[in-house]
Amino acid sequence: MTRFEADLTREFMALRRGRGLHRPNVHTVIGPAIARWADVPPDCSNADVRRLVNAAVAQIPDMDLPEEERRVVLVALALDRELRSATLSTRTELLGTEFRWSERTTRRRIDDAFAKLAQVIVKRVDPSDPERGWAVRRLRVLVRLDREAPEVIEERTIVATRDDLSQIVARFSVPRRPDSADLDREVHADVQHGARIVAENRQGANHFRYLLELPRPLARNESHTYSIVFQVRDGQPISDHYVFNPLVSCAMFEARVRFDAGRRPLVVWRTDRASPRTLPHHGVPDGPLLTLDRAAEVVARFDGPEQGFSYGICWRSA
Repeated sequence: MTRFEADLTREFMALRRGRGLHRPNVHTVIGPAIARWADVPPDCSNADVRRLVNAAVAQIPDMDLPEEERRVVLVALALDRELRSATLSTRTELLGTEFRWSERTTRRRIDDAFAKLAQVIVKRVDPSDPERGWAVRRLRVLVRLDREAPEVIEERTIVATRDDLSQIVARFSVPRRPDSADLDREVHADVQHGARIVAENRQGANHFRYLLELPRPLARNESHTYSIVFQVRDGQPISDHYVFNPLVSCAMFEARVRFDAGRRPLVVWRTDRASPRTLPHHGVPDGPLLTLDRAAEVVARFDGPEQGFSYGICWRSA
């Protein structure tokens, strides 16, 4: 057994006690091994801790964690909606009733399920994976549509969820407008401060991935801020929206769009927790309308955006 596996086993044993993940101070009892696996940042709320751990369990394939063992894990951690306020002894008793196990067998099955979970996590977690091991504490974006080439400036403050974090990944996509040609998009990326691009690759016609090297390795719970600029240089039309789809935990996202004062949009609105499949929006507002200020700008803030949803600003051009 590796040290990581042993730490996971010990931390899961402590975490499932009492009301499990529904204890009032759960954010203070998450250990470094679980935080590393589920990418739980240090300033995470209780609700976000539950969401991140639940999402991490859900990402494990059925072949690695079969239905029965998955059920045992979720009930033992109090992630089952109907048992969130029950104590561990009550949850154990209900599990035994559900599966027709004795009390002794139920406790053994719980221990076995978490031992299996720890083994699966160790097999799946790559300590050097730049896609993991960090969360976003704050993301501020300025979209400039008042220039010849559309420009997006991102400033991110990240926090490491594991030790020795030296590389992270940035992604950028240029969704096509329905009336645009089926062409590969041309995007130029440049880091303003806080990192260096050491590799980049195109993933399809309009998706781009950048590997960023940090100035120095970060320790767990250490934060760092960097800024990166993306320019769309192909001269083709872009979709009438800017949205953020979180791929890691994010505490706050703020989007600001600066329009060309001579080409103001007909209407602008905020889109919140939208399904990515609903975009493009075809010019139909699906959220609160936003009013341009004298600088031809609008801004929208989103606290705790969730993975799997889109957040941002949409508009209908004249």
